Amino acid sequence: MKNIYSLLLFFVCSLPSFAQNLGLSGIITFERKENMHKMFTEENSWTEARMKQMPKYKTDQFQLSFTTKQSLYKLTVEDESPFFSWMKLANGNTVHHDFVNKKYLAEKTIYEKNYKVNDSLPIYQWKLLGEYRTIAGYNCRKASTIIMDSIYVIAFYTDEIPVSGGPEAFNGLPGMILGIVLPRLNLTYFATKVEPQIVPETAFTLPSSKAKLVNMRDFNLELSKAIKDWGEYGTKVIWKANL
Repeated sequence: MKNIYSLLLFFVCSLPSFAQNLGLSGIITFERKENMHKMFTEENSWTEARMKQMPKYKTDQFQLSFTTKQSLYKLTVEDESPFFSWMKLANGNTVHHDFVNKKYLAEKTIYEKNYKVNDSLPIYQWKLLGEYRTIAGYNCRKASTIIMDSIYVIAFYTDEIPVSGGPEAFNGLPGMILGIVLPRLNLTYFATKVEPQIVPETAFTLPSSKAKLVNMRDFNLELSKAIKDWGEYGTKVIWKANL
């Protein structure tokens, strides 16, 4: 009986390490990179002078903490170039995924207004492709989908981390998404480091804020009203706000 008790105790104590080794929990560092020169769609003396002054890329660093039950994606290092200080368009989102209850909670800043979007976990119609690449030391398979009717998304996921999560709202593949490419938005997300480890429950708590609580439908209705006269640029605002 003593031997059985010792064996059970050893097994229980080994569970966290076992989960860690299987890639069931950990912290992933992502680099979000946006080509800011592509924002200028017209060629004239002002845009040429502006592009010569400002860096080509805005590069921010994010951290994704995850377990099989949930994940939290948040900004850790922001590009502090003064040229980008006015571009507060959902570039520093904090996103929580509840994989058990299929819930999504995100804090977004759209210019000077703060929102907390609470809704169901987004569903993507992924197509698995026969291409592979290595990201942060992990073998990743390519997949693709289309969001918001016209935005083509390329994803790279690894089944070495069997958690169906990823940066921003992206999820739904048979493994962790370590890379996202959005050609039309001139935007990429790529993992630079993966650290398998036990993540405490406290790591998944969003800080309290005075952000306006809305669901995704109301968020888009309010945003659409605010930018209804912005033309083509307003459409791009909607695209970025919904990532």
